[in-house]
Amino acid sequence: MAFLINGKRIDDEVIEDEFESIKEHYQSLGEVVCCDRDEEFRTYATDNVINRTLLEQESLRQFGEIAESEVESRFEALQAEHGGEQHFYENTGFNRGDRKMILAKLRSSLLVDRLLEAEVQIPGKATEDELETYYQNNIQRYMTGEEVRVSQIFIEPSSHDAAREAFIVLRNLRKELLAGKDFDEAAREHGSDEERDIDLGFMKQGATMPEVEAITFSMEIGEISPIVATHYGFHIFKVTDRKDPEPLPRNDIPDLEQQYLSEKRALGIADLIDRLKSAGSVEELREESN
Repeated sequence: MAFLINGKRIDDEVIEDEFESIKEHYQSLGEVVCCDRDEEFRTYATDNVINRTLLEQESLRQFGEIAESEVESRFEALQAEHGGEQHFYENTGFNRGDRKMILAKLRSSLLVDRLLEAEVQIPGKATEDELETYYQNNIQRYMTGEEVRVSQIFIEPSSHDAAREAFIVLRNLRKELLAGKDFDEAAREHGSDEERDIDLGFMKQGATMPEVEAITFSMEIGEISPIVATHYGFHIFKVTDRKDPEPLPRNDIPDLEQQYLSEKRALGIADLIDRLKSAGSVEELREESN
């Protein structure tokens, strides 16, 4: 689809290029990017192109065109940041044939940055009251993770036959545990590794094997787990204590001020874009069917 933004036509190819860039960005972050996210990425791409076009147009309206010398100077500075022209192309994946496209992107960036600097006024520092209000309003972001304290009975079988025997031993032992047998005593009697701790201490989510975490974090204090098989062997777990999430002290969040200022800037940009949309015209152009 194409768009008419304040009389300027934006063809589908522009949105498609933005779409591909977004997919590449998420892939670079190590995320699995498949076709089931295409609709999501196309929405991002469409919004990005419309918003950027509106900002560029307003920048041109207020301040006029960016000088070509300024764009060239920014390109030279960018190459210098990478250690020279050759390293720039090697590091970015661009080639010398992309020069025209690179300059166009830099021109767009300069146009937008110039407008944002003039229209979105963000202080260099936040006040204590602002930080406290931001912290309290977003307290759920700054919670410690849930933790459980776990004890285990562990058997590491040395063969396929030993694995069958170990499973039978633990199955019978679990019945005794459910009937009231002391867990630590059972671990000392039947655990195959005397050097392995019975009490594993407190475990945070994400710090142990998924198959162990799925069981232990779903258990109540005092509960005995089913037999759990991992690549190490067979386990029976008991949850002995639990720590619920609680707020981190504000002073223990080192980048809180940066988060606040970044969010404040993002809100300022969103407000500017909303004003430009209200004052302008964004029209979707659908292709006519034959």
